[in-house]
Amino acid sequence: MPVVSLVGYTNAGKSTLMHALSGADVLVEDRLFATLDPVTRRVRLPSGAHALLTDTVGFIQKLPTQLVAAFRATLEELEEAALLLHVVDITHPDAEQQARTVEQTLRELGLAERPRLTALNKADLLVEDGRGKTEDELAAAPLPRWASDGLQVSAAKGWGLDGLRARIEGTLARWRTRD
Repeated sequence: MPVVSLVGYTNAGKSTLMHALSGADVLVEDRLFATLDPVTRRVRLPSGAHALLTDTVGFIQKLPTQLVAAFRATLEELEEAALLLHVVDITHPDAEQQARTVEQTLRELGLAERPRLTALNKADLLVEDGRGKTEDELAAAPLPRWASDGLQVSAAKGWGLDGLRARIEGTLARWRTRD
């Protein structure tokens, strides 16, 4: 079964997305490094096939080398992944910088070439910003240039998860044909 690893800045909603996609009973807490041990659960894709979804530690800006070493067990999960699912809190004022930090960390870990999808999480909170009132309106709303290839989702409300599962499956299928 292919492995899909959730990556992202701390508090982007990786554990909430893990729970929404897999039903896993994982710790969901607004706290730095709430997820230190990797958790893996099976998820069903639209075709009926399955993948393994792994929740990993959240990244922070300027992650010290010693801290990377301390989290090696959780980061080693990324090396086994066929796909990295980069979760971004699209509502965070520093979302673009946080996304860049994650991408830089992935480069430093030698994972720059790993296939990747971007889930722009917490889209339901954009309602307050006037960008949409429904899931469909949010999906049609223009995205910032840096996030243009991302898919808006709300792990908390379940918005966009069917589309995300389909994109995961499509990306995994394209990756398998390249091998």
